[in-house]
Formats: sequence, structure tokens, C-alpha cells
Amino acid sequence: MARRKGGLGLWLACCLLGASGCFVPAALCAETRTAASLTPEAVWEAINAAKDGDTVQLPAGTAVWSKGWNTGHGAKMKAITIQGAGIDKTVIGDDRAKPDAAPFFLVGVEGKPFRVTGITLDGTGYRNAGNWGGLMTINGTCKNFRIDHCKFRNTDHMLEIVGDTYGLVDHCYFEGTESHGGNVQPIVYVGPGAPNYRKPLTLGTAQAMYLEDNEVYIAEAAGANGKRSGNNPWIAPSNGARVVIRHNKIVNAELEIYGPGKNQKEYGCQTAEIYDNQFSLDDRTPQIIISVAAGVGIVFNNTATGTSYRPRLIQLQNHRAYYVMRGSIFGKADGTNPFDGNQIPAGQVGAGYPCMGQPGRGTDVDGDGIFEPSPCYAWNNTLNGQKLLMGVDGRDPNEAAQIKEGRDFFNEEPPEGYYKPYVYPHPLQEGWEALMKSVAAPAAGSGSSTTTPPASKP
Repeated sequence: MARRKGGLGLWLACCLLGASGCFVPAALCAETRTAASLTPEAVWEAINAAKDGDTVQLPAGTAVWSKGWNTGHGAKMKAITIQGAGIDKTVIGDDRAKPDAAPFFLVGVEGKPFRVTGITLDGTGYRNAGNWGGLMTINGTCKNFRIDHCKFRNTDHMLEIVGDTYGLVDHCYFEGTESHGGNVQPIVYVGPGAPNYRKPLTLGTAQAMYLEDNEVYIAEAAGANGKRSGNNPWIAPSNGARVVIRHNKIVNAELEIYGPGKNQKEYGCQTAEIYDNQFSLDDRTPQIIISVAAGVGIVFNNTATGTSYRPRLIQLQNHRAYYVMRGSIFGKADGTNPFDGNQIPAGQVGAGYPCMGQPGRGTDVDGDGIFEPSPCYAWNNTLNGQKLLMGVDGRDPNEAAQIKEGRDFFNEEPPEGYYKPYVYPHPLQEGWEALMKSVAAPAAGSGSSTTTPPASKP
């Protein structure tokens, strides 16, 4: 798709400043603060010294960390850019021996955009790498962070995003060629939970977690204990998450849009816009392509190639139609469950419909316990050049009765006014410098400088 230009950065800055009634100061004190070395302590010192609008520069080199730069601090993020020398030039290995903060543990604050760019986070050969929060954890309340031009390698979980926070992950590379005991499932996104169900949908807006222009590769050996399991979702959003997954190249991985999970904190995903992605499979390990087990799925213009995809459809599921997940408080959708609308009563096929957060039902804004209709749509998707349709795999008659074509999903474009995709590329790609200038603190003098904080002992 053609890249749209023409003042997006200026538009972002003007909107931000206009909303606050501020003006651009004559001089801004944005500085570049270079970490003295590639140790957690030196990185912490440079970040701790930074002010809003600053860039923290990490040196080239390779270092192995036994803790994160934010370990023991739990500091909240400022409006800063953390910049390495580039992919495979600034390389940080994760060798934590006990539960601890991830190498990059980022606690966002609304109104404080932050960026991490130009680094490689690597778990190759380290048994515990990524076991606690992945290689990078993002939580808090920031609504416009950016993680770009980074590489994540060889941990079962690589990037974990948790809570009422979202932004943009773009031009990153996710590589899994070894297992640390489980299946390689690179991105975990756990949203803010049930409160999102009381809010109107935000399809086609910036109010979602965006993943665009990334590359994903998962090898056959990346199954649990090196076995070919095929259960390798690149991203598995849950708990009221709203995601947009677009313009990515995804090899030997799938997308799993999660339904309700094992406890009350794990509601299903709420919205998933999935388009203009390229899926491919090496035809040794079976995978699904896309599974939507909750909320609203908008799926279009995706291509898939490979003969081992099973099932050969964009799969819609409601797990609660036929079994109760171990440890779940949600129980089965059987026509008596208070979590559900129960317009189809107990004893009938499809009992429980409309079910809490099932595909085609994404919100309960009025709080009456019955989720409003919000159908899924799929169009212009192909598998090996043939039309790829959205559908229910038919494993259970209750599931098929709860998720019906022509009511809960459609294999066609949505009606006018229901959906329009957000501008591509995301404005955070081209407007970051203007955004940083808008949040920089007023300078006491003028100009900018490079400072190197003293190194601390490792």
C-alpha cells in the first residue's frame, strides 16, 4: 500500500499541543545522553538522568545481563527515546537465574510517549531467558509508545504487553529457532479486562495496539522440547485487548485471538483487525492461519501459502460451547450461566447465546448482561491463490449454533459506516521527532548537548 505523507508529524505535534493549550517554546532542552557502557547500571544512569524529549543512546557491542536496567527501581517511563546502534549492533543477552524484571521493563505513563529502537534482545542458549516477562515487558497507561527496528530472539515469550496501554510495534524481527521448554509464542498482550466491554468499539482508530511491518520466523525446533507441535502463535491477545495486525510477514506462525481464559482476569480479546499480512508455512509443521475465539474480527487482504494449514479457513471458535477450561470461573455456555445472554435456553442446541464476548459480540455498553451484536467480517483473503473463508470448524453443534454466518459473521465487506481502516503507516512512524519536540522541557539556555554519565561499577 502506498505510504501516506504530508505533515503527519506536524499534525501530531499540533494536536498534542493544541489540546493542552501550550505553545512551542523558543528553545527546547532535548539532549542526547550516551550510556557509558552496555551494562544495566550504565543504561539506568543514562535513563535516570534523562528528561522529557531526550534521547538515551546505547553503545554498540554485546553484553549479557543477569538483571534488567529497571530491576530494583521500578521507575516509570519519561517521554524519551532509548536508541541502540542498530539491530545486531547493540546486542543484549538475557541470562537471569531467578524471577526478576525483564531486561527492558517499561512502565508507561499516559501523556509520556516513549520509544525503544535499534537493539537486539537475545535469549539464545540461556535456559531462563524470557521466562519472567519476556525480553521486554510493557505495562502502565501510555497510549502512544513505539518499539521499532528491534530484534527479539530465542525465548518462548519475547514481548509482553499488559494493561490499559497500547502503541506501535513496527519493523521488528521475531526469530525463534530453539525452545526453552514450551512453544515459542513471541508476543503476549493482556488488555485491561472487563472495563473495555463497557466502552464503545474503536475500530479503525489509533485506540488499539498496532503491529505493522514486522517479520516473524519460527523454526520447526521451536515447539515444546523441540517437538513439532504447530502451536506457535506470533501474538495471542486476551483480556479485552484491541489489536491491529497489518502488513507483516509471518513464517511458520499463526494468529490466535484468545477467548475467555483460566481466571477472571483473562476475558477474551475484544477486537482484532487483521489485514494485508503474508503468511507462509514450510509444510513440515501443521499450523492454523488465524483463529478468532472472541469479539470482533475484521480480516481482509491476507495471503497464505502452504499445504499443511489446518483447518483451511479463518477459524471462529467459542470454547465455552463444549468444554470448561480448567481453573476458569466462566464455566460452560449452557443457557443457565449468568455470564451469558441465554436467549437460547438450556436444553436447546446453542444454549447460552449470545455468549459473553463470543465472536460477533464485543461490547456490553449498557451493562444489561447481553452483549450487543458486532459481527465479524472477512473478505479478499487467499490460501494458495484460492479464496479463504471465515467459518466455524464444526466440531460441536452448540458452537455452530452460537456462531452463525449471516448473523455473527459475514464473508463479505462490511456495510458503509461499520469499518474503515486507520491511516497507514501509523502516524507514530513518521511523526516521532515532532512528537518528541512537543513534549521536551523548556531549555534554560539554548541548543542541545551530548552528556555521558559516569559509569557505575558492575
